[in-house]
Amino acid sequence: MNVNELLERYKAGEIKFSGASLSGVNLFGADLIGIVLNGADLHSANLIFAYLSRANLRKANLMGTRLSGANLNQAFFNGANLSSADLHGASLQGADLRSTNLTLAKLLDANLIDADLRGANLSGADLTGACLRGANLREESRVYIANLRGAILRKADLRGANLMGADLSKVNLSGANLREANLRNADLQGADLSEANLGSAFLTEVNLMGANLRGAILTNVKLERANLSEAELTDVNLQGAIMPDTKFGKAQLSGANLSFCRLNRADFSRADLREVNLTESELVDGYLARANLTKANLSKANLTRAELSSANLMGANLQGATLPDGRIQD
Repeated sequence: MNVNELLERYKAGEIKFSGASLSGVNLFGADLIGIVLNGADLHSANLIFAYLSRANLRKANLMGTRLSGANLNQAFFNGANLSSADLHGASLQGADLRSTNLTLAKLLDANLIDADLRGANLSGADLTGACLRGANLREESRVYIANLRGAILRKADLRGANLMGADLSKVNLSGANLREANLRNADLQGADLSEANLGSAFLTEVNLMGANLRGAILTNVKLERANLSEAELTDVNLQGAIMPDTKFGKAQLSGANLSFCRLNRADFSRADLREVNLTESELVDGYLARANLTKANLSKANLTRAELSSANLMGANLQGATLPDGRIQD
């Protein structure tokens, strides 16, 4: 089918073109709102600035297709192949992208507000500056599992996004807005979260092993049972965070603010806690074997039953702290 035939038939009121062969066609700026192209072959086509809102592109082949600036709001892409597609600046607000292949896709500055990305494969995709507020990337019964391994989400807006159980290992999220995002049980091992805003984020049982969180905003986060072993948290502000049963083994926390935190049963074994602020924090049953607490501020901290026997407390301030044996330090 050629371009003229498609446009003439669409203009006449026909919208169903399932399975059409349209590879390499030029539909620049075309008005195709609500068109049905499920299973169609559109690979390498030019759809720049096209109007495809509410279009049906389920299981379509859009590999390498140029869709920059296109209006794809509320479009259906379930199972479509968008590998290496150019979606720079495209609007995909409310789009259904479940189980789509978006590997190596260009989604810079794309609008993905409220998009459904469950089960989408975004490995290697570039989402720099994209807006994903309210987007759904959660794991659901192991059926829909978003894969963002190695994706670039630098300075992306993910405020309030549902990323529960998502694979975000080694993802670049530096400077991203993850405020109030749900990252429960997500895999962020080795991810770059430097300068990211994680304020009030839900991080229960998240895997942040080896992640870079230098300069990140982490105020009022929920980090119960999280794994932050070997993570980079130098000078990070975690004031008031809820972190019981969290693992900080070998983590870099020098100069961090951990005041007024709930850290009961937390594991700080071999962690670097030099000059850390733990004022009035709860460390009941904490494990600090061989932790470096040189010049740390532990004033009024609760260290009841904490393991401190092999910790380095040289120059630490323990004034008013409750010691492991229950005594109050003068």
